[in-house]
Amino acid sequence: MNLAVVIPTYNEKETLPNLLEELLYEIKKIAEKFFIIIVDDSSPDGTGQIAEELNIKYGNISVIHRKGKFGLGSAYKEGFRFVLEKYDPDFIIQMDADHSHDPKEIPKMLKNMLGYDFAVASRHVLGSSVVGWGTYRKIVHSIAGTLAAICGGLKISDPTSGFRIFEKSVLRSIDFSKIKSDGFAFQIEMLCLLKKMGFRGFEFPTLFINRKEGKSKMGINEMIQFIKICISLLMRKI
Repeated sequence: MNLAVVIPTYNEKETLPNLLEELLYEIKKIAEKFFIIIVDDSSPDGTGQIAEELNIKYGNISVIHRKGKFGLGSAYKEGFRFVLEKYDPDFIIQMDADHSHDPKEIPKMLKNMLGYDFAVASRHVLGSSVVGWGTYRKIVHSIAGTLAAICGGLKISDPTSGFRIFEKSVLRSIDFSKIKSDGFAFQIEMLCLLKKMGFRGFEFPTLFINRKEGKSKMGINEMIQFIKICISLLMRKI
């Protein structure tokens, strides 16, 4: 089995080395070939250069250096295109660089993919747990997820989750120009497009650990774009 992992980064020098060490340890157990793609948005803290150094240490790491901070969704679109053009993985995984997603869960993702096109790590299904969030953060996340699911007509309980796996033919069939969001709202639009195209997905329980190093990238502009996308999706249904 060939496996690719796409990881967007922006100022993740404190988290990326440990994440890649754990990630490589886990995927070497299950993949004959693997490719890790770091999409760095010109991080001022030198994350892109650190990724290059980690490639010298471990190998099989490609680093896409972008000339500005263009957003999470934009990074995923570029990373997916890169993977599909240069490699031929059986499955493509997307995950965050802040160590909130556990590489140990990847074998579990793959084990249950038979008969499905994609999978989402959900913080809302039985068996999941969230570590490090206060009550306010949990309420905001729950409201955002519910709003996105209603507006997009989604049956996914955690549509904002960024830990996902796709069968390669799914991503090959997608016209990414149809996904307008360059930020976090990309996660919602992607699921809506998959639903529209008739792809089947499932959710699995996850252990989500709030980042301990660095800062969250969720700002006011991301929140505004998220609201706009939700309104747009709702209007399409009306």
